[in-house]
Amino acid sequence: MRLDFQADDFGATPAVTSNITRAWQEGLLTGLSAIANGEAIGEAVDVVRSSEDGQPRMAVHLNLSEGSPLLDPAEVPVLIDESGRFHLGFLGLWRLWLGSSGQAKRRLLAQIEAEWRAQIRAVQHAFSPTPVVGIDGHVHIHMLPFLFPLAARLAREFGVREIRISHELPHRDATQTPDAALAKNLAKHVLLRSLSIRARRTAERLGLASPERVAGIMYSGRMKLDTLLAAIAAARQREVGWLEVICHPGRAAPSEVERWRGQDWLSSFYLDPRRDVEREALIGIRPHLQNGR
Repeated sequence: MRLDFQADDFGATPAVTSNITRAWQEGLLTGLSAIANGEAIGEAVDVVRSSEDGQPRMAVHLNLSEGSPLLDPAEVPVLIDESGRFHLGFLGLWRLWLGSSGQAKRRLLAQIEAEWRAQIRAVQHAFSPTPVVGIDGHVHIHMLPFLFPLAARLAREFGVREIRISHELPHRDATQTPDAALAKNLAKHVLLRSLSIRARRTAERLGLASPERVAGIMYSGRMKLDTLLAAIAAARQREVGWLEVICHPGRAAPSEVERWRGQDWLSSFYLDPRRDVEREALIGIRPHLQNGR
């Protein structure tokens, strides 16, 4: 089974980037998804260019939810708030789309396409000569039914051969107590799984490769060693050929919270001590895999 451990949010802030780097250098991370408008994208580039342990599977983490756009705000007014910053999550973008007229939808798509072009171009240029081989989306926004065809088309246009399809194989970590957060993640898992059917057809039609299954949605924000092992065991039992484990080992520093001003749903995720637990799980999982667990 091909097994990729892909860390999202690389370059978001200095602390996030430093913690992801530690997980990569000491653990089992195989790939890094760079957020083009991150405050530490320069530090992220330096990490990859100075690596003596081989090159990661680099991906573009398409973003419309945090930070400032790469384009002039005047070029993407639909995507930003009054402070000139991205602010829409997965459901916010979907509500905007559903509530828009035909003309407004065309305007929205045009602005997203222009910004995503800038993001892909920026990551490819910054990390060159390390190739960018994958595309995925911050908070899975690329999986929205009106955006996945755009993301896939841009991947093909820019010569990016892989795209994430957020289709998770069900698995259970018996050490985790069910609660409201877990129920919310389960709902997200079911929704993304339903959206993956059409997305996979689109990717195949455009000749793009995709993981057969992913892990890291049901337990997003609360991944630990037992969770990782449960996901991998489920994939092996189902004879999955390619599993991508979506990881978030980058904890932010309290001093960096301004990046998510007014976005408590994001700042609480980045600042959660469970980011450290996830990082340590990635560092500690290698012996378990070598022993065949």
